[in-house]
Amino acid sequence: MPTKHRRLTSPTADDVRAWHRVHSAALAHDRPGDPLPTLAAVRTSLTTVGRDSRLALWLVHGSNDEGVATARLRLSDSAGRDHLATVELTVHPAHRRMGTGSRLLGTVVAAAAEEGRRRLSTEVLAGTPGESFLATRDFVPALRLTWQKLSLADIPERIVKLPDVPHPGFRLTAWEGAPPDALAESFAAARVGMADMPTGNLAVGATRWDAERVRMIAELVARRGERLLNQAAICEADGTVAGYTKLTLPAPAETEDGTGAGARANQLDTAVVPAHRGHGLGLWLKSAMLRHLTDAHPEVTEVVTSTADDNRHMLAVNAALGFRPLRRTVAYQLTLP
Repeated sequence: MPTKHRRLTSPTADDVRAWHRVHSAALAHDRPGDPLPTLAAVRTSLTTVGRDSRLALWLVHGSNDEGVATARLRLSDSAGRDHLATVELTVHPAHRRMGTGSRLLGTVVAAAAEEGRRRLSTEVLAGTPGESFLATRDFVPALRLTWQKLSLADIPERIVKLPDVPHPGFRLTAWEGAPPDALAESFAAARVGMADMPTGNLAVGATRWDAERVRMIAELVARRGERLLNQAAICEADGTVAGYTKLTLPAPAETEDGTGAGARANQLDTAVVPAHRGHGLGLWLKSAMLRHLTDAHPEVTEVVTSTADDNRHMLAVNAALGFRPLRRTVAYQLTLP
């Protein structure tokens, strides 16, 4: 079927609706039961990016001018990561196996190469045709991920009560958005604790963390209309952050299209500074976050998270909290000339 590729510079309302149509159809087909994106969430994904990144967008139209495929290329411009790019490529289920995805991927690969990128990565559902689609185009599997879901109604009672268990030498503190000024530098230093997180063979580059960057990340979450919740364990001996966990609440659902994802929160990274590991702080922090959710955000009914298959410790922590397997994905990577 004839198609027309169009690179978007300033997405219009019609572009957003077409993008929403493609992604909603693909999500309903590939991950039935998952909440569909709102128009607002789609609009935000096309227009909101961090200060050290850029987006390149393509929308493919069919013969009757309806949207049939999309591509979102994210180009990092930060030092240590300016050789990397990631792409999210989506084809409407009714238009697959017609060459649309192949042509669109070729356009994206060429654009990434023109930007001087050396690695292009993407993520697909494990065990689906998406894997062979990438493998036959020189992408190689670099990291396998397990996605887990927790229904807040199923949190084990013993876990909910864990925040009341003393952890000598540490105390919990919480905030929303950017960290308090007194903790900003310490929190940034703790982010380095994620440096040894298993990443398989996926090229992730080096990120320089400081107070300005953690504030920028919080600002980006706010610009997306989401809420960023943080729990941290503070070392009482010196007042520094010994570990932390982060979670985002989705933007309020729109009513214009009758869909929304307000009931699902996303668990982000959890890290403990190497010097403070072995005290059970990770489990303590995550259970404190779940208790806060049940008390302060009754509209949230479930939490979803992803963890590298090699990260056995965090998978075990999640299982102890009541998380159950949801799906598996594979990050593929292409080496560009």
